[in-house]
Amino acid sequence: MNSIKNILLKLPEYYLIILVFLSFYNPPLHVNPIGIGLISILILQIIFKNKISGLLISTIFILINLILPLALISEFNDFPTINSDAIQLLVVGLLLLSLNILMSGMMLIKYVRNN
Repeated sequence: MNSIKNILLKLPEYYLIILVFLSFYNPPLHVNPIGIGLISILILQIIFKNKISGLLISTIFILINLILPLALISEFNDFPTINSDAIQLLVVGLLLLSLNILMSGMMLIKYVRNN
């Protein structure tokens, strides 16, 4: 039971590391230096568990994810008719945003409760 709780507490940071890696990765084995820097910051956060930086990371992640629905709606409005591609964009985008908000909320609660 304790190991499951330990994994769940670190899940938002691991999710963010995977998300940053996938967003800054370019296919022929090229990773952007900014992505490497962000991944390093997240790894250091997992190791040292600093409360202030954890709150800062989760708050920035929440704010970014509150703006992203506007971009999703803008892309959805670019479709002249509602077809399967438009619905796929909307469904996948909403699922990704929901998962991002869930993970950022978990991370925020973790560092608010951390004494």
